[in-house]
Amino acid sequence: MGIIWILIALAVVYFVWNYIVGRKGSKKLTEVTETPATMLRARTSEQKKAIKYFTATGCLASLSKLSDEEYDAMVKSLFEKYGDKQRALKKLCIDESMVNEVKPLLVHGYDYENSVFLRYGKDDKWHASDYQFTWVFCGSEQVYFYSMTFSPTNGNTKETTDEYFYKDITNFEHTTRVVEKLWLGKGCLGRYSRRPVVADSFFISAMGVTRSCAMESNAETERQIQGLRSKLREKKNS
Repeated sequence: MGIIWILIALAVVYFVWNYIVGRKGSKKLTEVTETPATMLRARTSEQKKAIKYFTATGCLASLSKLSDEEYDAMVKSLFEKYGDKQRALKKLCIDESMVNEVKPLLVHGYDYENSVFLRYGKDDKWHASDYQFTWVFCGSEQVYFYSMTFSPTNGNTKETTDEYFYKDITNFEHTTRVVEKLWLGKGCLGRYSRRPVVADSFFISAMGVTRSCAMESNAETERQIQGLRSKLREKKNS
């Protein structure tokens, strides 16, 4: 009988601890006044799943939330919806035949620096609540940019279009920096703490303004960015 009471006491302690950690963690993680509970209101079923992916805590959390692969698939589906090249050209009101100086550049990736939520998954990769992409098209006289940030957690999107003459562009740049973000540790008693996250970004500097976009660095993207720099030097020297 004594063992049963000990087990009950341990269970009570665990659930109280998990509740406290979850509430403190959620407040710290969002770093805003809105909590995960209020964020779930007036959300679609898919958006609720995305929020729970970042906020669910406890040993049974994995039973009620998306896996890393499922969340990535959700983001990929939205990226394919919004990130189509023809859609970008239409937003810029240009024809593809006008921008054939170099192969169009597409950079994209999780926005680790500005996202409300981040999670280090069981796949040993970082995942974020915001995703960004930028298309860069080079015409004979001007360079055109179309960018978007979207979030599976709320359905919000933010679009930006720009165009600059080559003479007004200072540089195309890829930077890598380490930022500290809050994340939920693994396990039943995972706690929120600060961890370093490597964030890659693509920068465009023109007319005293610098615009950036999160990106996943790879050899092909690096070659294309070098190609943009070469085209910029060619145009400036012509």
